[in-house]
This record gives sequence, structure tokens and C-alpha cells, in this order.
Amino acid sequence: MSGADSSEIAEWYRGKNVFITGGTGFLGKVLVEKLLRSCPVRRIYLLMRPKRGLDINQRLEDIFNYKLFDNIKKTQPEVVQKVFAVRGDITMEGLGISDEDEARLAEEVNIVFHAAATINFQEPMRVAVNMNMLGTKRVVSLAKKMRDLQSLVYVSTAYSNCHLPEVYEELYPAPIDPSKLIQLTEWLEDDILETLTPRLVSPRPNTYTYTKALAEHLLVSDGARLPIAIVRPSIVCGSWREPMPGWVDNLFAFTGLLVGMSKGVLRSLYIKPGITLDFIPVDFPINLMIVSAWNTAAGRYKPSSVPIFCCSTGSQKPLTSDDLAIHLEKSLRAFPFDSPLWYPDGSAKTNKFMHQIHIYLVNILPAHIADTIMRLLGKKPIAVKLCNKMVKAVGALEYFMLRDWVFHNTRSQCLWDSLTPVDQDEFHFDIDSLDWGEYIETYQKGCKQYIMKEDMKDLDQARRNMRKMHFLHRLLQLVFMYGVWCVISSESATACYSVFFRGAAKLLSLPVLAAAEEFEGEAPLEGADVEDMSAVL
Repeated sequence: MSGADSSEIAEWYRGKNVFITGGTGFLGKVLVEKLLRSCPVRRIYLLMRPKRGLDINQRLEDIFNYKLFDNIKKTQPEVVQKVFAVRGDITMEGLGISDEDEARLAEEVNIVFHAAATINFQEPMRVAVNMNMLGTKRVVSLAKKMRDLQSLVYVSTAYSNCHLPEVYEELYPAPIDPSKLIQLTEWLEDDILETLTPRLVSPRPNTYTYTKALAEHLLVSDGARLPIAIVRPSIVCGSWREPMPGWVDNLFAFTGLLVGMSKGVLRSLYIKPGITLDFIPVDFPINLMIVSAWNTAAGRYKPSSVPIFCCSTGSQKPLTSDDLAIHLEKSLRAFPFDSPLWYPDGSAKTNKFMHQIHIYLVNILPAHIADTIMRLLGKKPIAVKLCNKMVKAVGALEYFMLRDWVFHNTRSQCLWDSLTPVDQDEFHFDIDSLDWGEYIETYQKGCKQYIMKEDMKDLDQARRNMRKMHFLHRLLQLVFMYGVWCVISSESATACYSVFFRGAAKLLSLPVLAAAEEFEGEAPLEGADVEDMSAVL
């Protein structure tokens, strides 16, 4: 096991039992892999519900089929047997766990990682409250029954207080009493609750950030005597170094935008120029979570209040939108997808109206044309549906693309400084070490390999195709520009412009024209001087 023999943190995990919610998600799978690879735990229990006709054991087998686990299955195949699925559901009372499983967890579990949540920004209030707030309340209730609980780590978000431009690692006042909001969702009908939601969440942008902030308060109040820690990651993206460079398994957050740009579909972003984009590679918060669990029990670094650790890059290693554009231009062309729909040549817009026009002309209109052709051919139309999903996803991120935040991470840096060199190497989350140019390139390759399932062996062919598409793209641009020039310079167009501008001038200067018509052909009035005429004008 890498570093386990001399790592203080790894040694603390030896023989311990871990319970994880959200273990089937992006963060959860990386957490499981890291624990198996670097920490000699005894068992890992994953809260899991049947899904799509698969029972929990089948779902567990599917998890280990991800490339994420390929290396560990080759080097330490026996550790996979340490993972057990527990049938349950974060949205159900008592987490939907059987009495037998609850008794086992209460007897054995030492460490809890609560990462389950809905990250859908447009989630209805009732669903967001049930998942993010009541789910946390249920986990805390179970944790109170654990006889030897040494640490409970809750995964929140750096944007839980996004109504503030500057956020510190502290618990801010709750926007509402969490119990009152829970009561509202129990009493009110859906339509009334939906009407109230914008007023409730304001000045936050959505139910996600709102309920995540309130979940922190539920954790602190309900779990007052529990050994808790809160980790607040910013926008979690593909891995940088581990478990494998660039690994990612979903289209959430920036990954969806990166894939859309690489496919040549997303060609316009409405974004504030020079804004700092707070992306964080997934291996950073995972290592911070593992370390914060150890620190909660070991007490190596003791914050003065609730142990909250922000995992972000903006204040320590900022990436501006201008820098990102430069990195993307290089990486999209260096590692192109095998079959992009068009040459990736989008642009950032600072004017929302121009952005909307671009989206309509380049995305929405072609999608309708494509679906019309599909219907004529007797095939299922899907372009409009996919286009609407993309537009909705981009719109959900708009709030975060137009604002700057400063997320202070002083406590995370202090925790990092408290580690031994061995633990710093094994559980790396030092933001200063991040190289954005290298990371964006790694991220692009990860999307190509793990999202698009494309083989890097075909890279040379993909680059040749990209060069051909680039030539065709520029050729069509020239043809289009020539066509526009022909239209605007034609005699009929010139005549139309002349009529239009004469009419516009007449409408915009009626008093002048009226005066001119009145005195047309007559001599100037006696006694009229320059000042008198200027008064008329």
C-alpha cells in the first residue's frame, strides 16, 4: 500500500470501518478508490438504493467496472472485497435502512462521510429540502447511534454563501430557521411552494446553494456533540493526478461545457471578462476530506470554531476567464475529439442579447432543421431535446459566470502545513502546486478518454480531421462574408438603404423639416440672425 507503512494518517485508518453516503456519485467513487488504495480500512459501507432494475449488489459490481478502479484491481485485488452495499435511500425516514443493517452500522462504524446530495440547480424546493437538509438530519440521527464514532465529515459547497462576494471558513447566519422551512415543505402545496421559492432563496440564485447552507446549520445544531467537520469544495472537475490523470465520469458543471465546446456544439458563452473561475480537481477535496476526518479525531490542527475547510483555488491560485480561453484554445486543438460536429471555434460574449442571438442562430435553429429532416426520414427527432438541455445547463451556470468570489482557505492551508512530508505526499491537496495549463490539457484528455470513450491511439487521425474541418470552417466563413457583402453592396440593397435612411432622418428631425418646408423658396426673414435660427433648430 502506497505510503501506508510510514503515513500517520493511513495508520489511523487501519482497521476502521467507514460509512459513505453518495458513494455511487462522482466524488463518492473517487473517495472509495482512494480509501482502498491508501488507507488500510477494515470495511467500507456504501448506502445504496436499487436503480434501473438493478439491485444494490449489481450496482456495486458496476461501480468496480469503471476504469477508475482498474489499477487497484491489478495491484490490490483483495481490497475490493472490503466494500459492502447497504440497502437504503437518503430521502427516506431512517435512511430506509433495515433494523439489522442499522444495528450493524451502529456497532461497527467509526467514520462517516456524508456526500449524498442533489446538485441540480433547478430542483424544486421540496426535493432539495428532502435530499440536502432532511438527508443530513437523517445521517446525523444514525451517527448518534454509532458507539465508536470518531469522525463525521459533511461535504458542503463553497457556494453555500454565494450571496456574499467574500466568504470565510465559518458558519454564517441561517437565512431561515431550518425547521420552519422543513415545515413549509410539509404543509404547502407544490404550486404555492414554487411561487414562494424565488423569495425564499433570494439573494442566493437557486435551491441548491440555499439548502446546502441550511444543511450546515442542521449538522451543527443536531450534531452538537458529534465529532464533525465540514468540507466546502468549489466547482469540482476532473482529476489532476490521481487516481488517474483527467478522470471524470459525468457531464456536470464545467465538464459539460468542455465537452460541448470540444464537439463544436457550444459556440457561445455569456461570461464576465476577466472573472476568476474557481475550479478544483476532484483529487484535492477527496484528500482534504480524508485528512479532515483524521484531524477531527487526532486534533493536530484545532480551529477556534466549527471545523470548516474550504477547498478552492481562486484566492490562492486564480484562473481567470481570459487565461482559461488561452488554455482551452491550445488543449481543444491538441487533443481533439474523433468526430466533432463542427470545428470548435466558439467565443465569449459580454452582451447577453448578442449571446442569445448566437445561441438561436447556431444552436436552436439548426436543431429544429435537423429534427425536421429526421421526421421526413421517418426517424426519431432528438436534436431539439438535446439542444434545450444544453441551453438549460448553460443558463444554470450563468449566475456563476458573471460574478467574482473570494473563498478564503486559511484553515485548509493550516491543516496542510500540520501534515508530515509523507502525508503531504500521500494525501496531496496543496493548491500552490497546481499548474493550470497542464491541468486543462489533462482535463481535456480525460473528457476524450472517459466521457467520449475515445482511444488516444487515434489522436493523429483526429488531428488530421480537425485540420480539414478548420479549413472547411474558414472557407464557409469567407463564403458567408462574401455573400453578405454582395447583399449589402447590391443596387437594390443600396436603394433600400437610401429610402430607409431618408425616412429615418425625416422621422428624427420633423421640426427641422417642417421649418424647411415652410420657408422653402422664400427669402430669409428680415431681422433674423444666427441665434434666432439656432433656436428654431
